[in-house]
Amino acid sequence: MKSTKSLLVLLVAVLLTGGILIFADSQLRPIIDAAGGSEDKAVLESLFEGQTEFTAVEFTDETGLVKKAYEAGDAGYAYIIENQGYADVITFALAFDKDGNITGYEVISLNDTDGIGTQVRDESFVSSVVGKTSTDAFATISGATVSSKAVVDGIDAAKAIYNESMGIVDDGTAEPAEPEEPAVQPIEFGAKISLFREVAESKAGIITDTVEEGDLVTYTVEVAGYAKQEGYGDTPNVLKIVINKAEQTIESVEVLEASDTPNLGTKIEHPDFLAQFEGLSYADESAEVDAISAATVSSTSVVNAILAAIEESK
Repeated sequence: MKSTKSLLVLLVAVLLTGGILIFADSQLRPIIDAAGGSEDKAVLESLFEGQTEFTAVEFTDETGLVKKAYEAGDAGYAYIIENQGYADVITFALAFDKDGNITGYEVISLNDTDGIGTQVRDESFVSSVVGKTSTDAFATISGATVSSKAVVDGIDAAKAIYNESMGIVDDGTAEPAEPEEPAVQPIEFGAKISLFREVAESKAGIITDTVEEGDLVTYTVEVAGYAKQEGYGDTPNVLKIVINKAEQTIESVEVLEASDTPNLGTKIEHPDFLAQFEGLSYADESAEVDAISAATVSSTSVVNAILAAIEESK
């Protein structure tokens, strides 16, 4: 009898506790949901101008990339997305109106390589996303594939959730539009580099291919840049150099591969740096050019490659 009473008391206690928890959850759930939305409110308000009320909505995402979803009244829906970029997780928000148009894209957190991975927040990439629809396809950025693919995969995950909720069929046949090429940023020049000078064997250019067409000779040259000289890479810089043997001038210089520090040594690809070689006479042994500021070793490697081509042409 005593044990029966104990069981009854325990059962009542369990039922009371369960009831209290259910009641507490029903009362606290709106507060919890509101608190979750408040940390995203600033970005949501930037996506939906004039909108201040946002409701968290439930969703299913097999990719796991979409972390939160919100309804912004009659304005549309927004999704908070996270995906692993090149160096760190990229967090961004994507907004749709209720007609299937992408009306907003904003990067919240981004720690990838400056000037490369960070292109996913540049205007050229933003404009390739905003204004498109939930059935459009999106291209990655050449040279920033890892970072941009992380974003594109996240966009596709959000599109799938949105389309399912709105009953929109995406047949997957849309072709991605390439982002516009960003404007070429100016570079600063530093020290002068003489064209003719002594070059250590380890830093000299190596001719790997020669194509001769009349007075014009095209040389493919490999040369140790900053990365190879400093031992943190084995890949040389590779250049295509066209020499006019009759005129003793440099016709053109093109960087085929730049293996030095991104957004620093790779500035040897900049048209303003390469333009100073065009038409330069190597009959004048006092000829010199400008190095790129803070990228002197990489700049010098280009001159070393050109010197190798000149010497080969004699």
